[in-house]
Amino acid sequence: MNILYAIVRADFLERVRRYSFLMMLGLVVWLGYASASQQIILRVPPDYVGEINSHWVGALMAMTATLFLGWFGFYLVKGSVARDYETGVGQIMAATPLTRPLYALGKWLSNLAVLGVMLLILLAAGVVMNLAMGAPLDLWAISAPILLIALPCLALVAALAVLFDTIPWLRGGLGNLVYFFAFILSLIPSIEGETYQPLLDFTGFRLIGDQIALAALRAYPESQGGFAFSFTSGLVPRYFPYHGIPWTGEMVLCRLFFVFAALMLTLLAAVFFDRFSPSRLKPPKKRNAPQVEPEAAVERAARPNPRLTPLSGARAGFRFDALFTAELKLFLKGQPWWWYAAAGGLILAQLLSDLDSTRMLLAAAWVWPILRLSQMGCREARCDMRQLLFSAPRPLLNQLPALWLAAIAVLALLGSGAFIRFLAAGAWASLLPWLAGAMFVPSLALALGVLTGSGKPFEVIYVLWMYGVMQRVPAFDFVGTSPQSPWYFYAPLALGLTAAAFLIRQMQMKSR
Repeated sequence: MNILYAIVRADFLERVRRYSFLMMLGLVVWLGYASASQQIILRVPPDYVGEINSHWVGALMAMTATLFLGWFGFYLVKGSVARDYETGVGQIMAATPLTRPLYALGKWLSNLAVLGVMLLILLAAGVVMNLAMGAPLDLWAISAPILLIALPCLALVAALAVLFDTIPWLRGGLGNLVYFFAFILSLIPSIEGETYQPLLDFTGFRLIGDQIALAALRAYPESQGGFAFSFTSGLVPRYFPYHGIPWTGEMVLCRLFFVFAALMLTLLAAVFFDRFSPSRLKPPKKRNAPQVEPEAAVERAARPNPRLTPLSGARAGFRFDALFTAELKLFLKGQPWWWYAAAGGLILAQLLSDLDSTRMLLAAAWVWPILRLSQMGCREARCDMRQLLFSAPRPLLNQLPALWLAAIAVLALLGSGAFIRFLAAGAWASLLPWLAGAMFVPSLALALGVLTGSGKPFEVIYVLWMYGVMQRVPAFDFVGTSPQSPWYFYAPLALGLTAAAFLIRQMQMKSR
């Protein structure tokens, strides 16, 4: 127990001292405020809302926690095992009697502790909301949905983060994408099923939603059932009384099942965990180097040190085209053949589709290099090349513009089919959104990479952003998929993000 406590405490303290934790904390505080101030409400379509009491507040905070923390909290806690690999701490742990199950349990509990802090903030926001509205305070009514619905869900999320960390091909950006879409798809069986399946409803949406819909139906027989989160803009709600979930022993056991499932996933992660064994790592590729005889090596070592010829004239000049080419090669380096085949297929599909489908295919093509884009601005930190890179002449004026333009060139190539299709169809109004989008995506990746030193924030934000584009949400649409697209806003935003990346990098260079 002492060893387990030490692992959990050390990992928890390391997490809460990171900028990503502060960013997520700020988001949770905003969610709590928006829910408490009724800017975000839970309603039964079209406009039925529960009366503010402790039961309703608890349901609202629990569903807010399972949706937002269950979806995006995964990215906050994922990466602890990978960090032990990168920092070399894992090799130190491997030399101790620490067992694999104990290590996995420690990581799971530390993940759950970080998410639990966020849950406590939402619980406090619920209490404030209850008191501010003048309703009688019932602590059990507020805390029961959070403890019995949200907490088991977050325990499962924490275990999945450990499992993804111990499986090599899910440890990086691909795992982030897999979880993003897996979370969405996993909601369908529990919400859309005709009969309620409690062991599939890990978020508790159906459990709470059915009780809310039943309460609305009692007050308003014409209500449609179901539930939805929405903003209060333009909504005139009709209120109905809600008296919470009548908890039974069977319901509690079904919720505890997800805690048991989280424990089993943690033990499964211990099976995949290689305990930082060097034999499990991929051996470096050996190049055919010429064999050198020992006598020749000794003879060379005995010679005087060679004198380097100083560069002069044209050879000492800076060539931006060479740096741009190098950044372009680094951007595309290491991609398998099927990556290029899929990219070519997307370009060809843009050429052969109608204009509306071309715009959607353009958005899909710009999602394709997300794992390469996420390395912008943080690649030197991940590869520990900061000292070498920052010591070069004018790294701000040389390297960052070359990196930015290389990313724009790749996106322009991936979107070239749409560009030619727009020209051929005379859709001149679609060319400007194309240009604004090709500038905005690299600018967002560069700014987030420089600011956070990690590619994870960009991967999460960009996938969510492109999901809004695919759903034709006008505010997110920088591709121009809808007539209401504010594409003219994204070109100056791209320039602002690039300027912010330059300023942040300049401050980092001065501080280091």
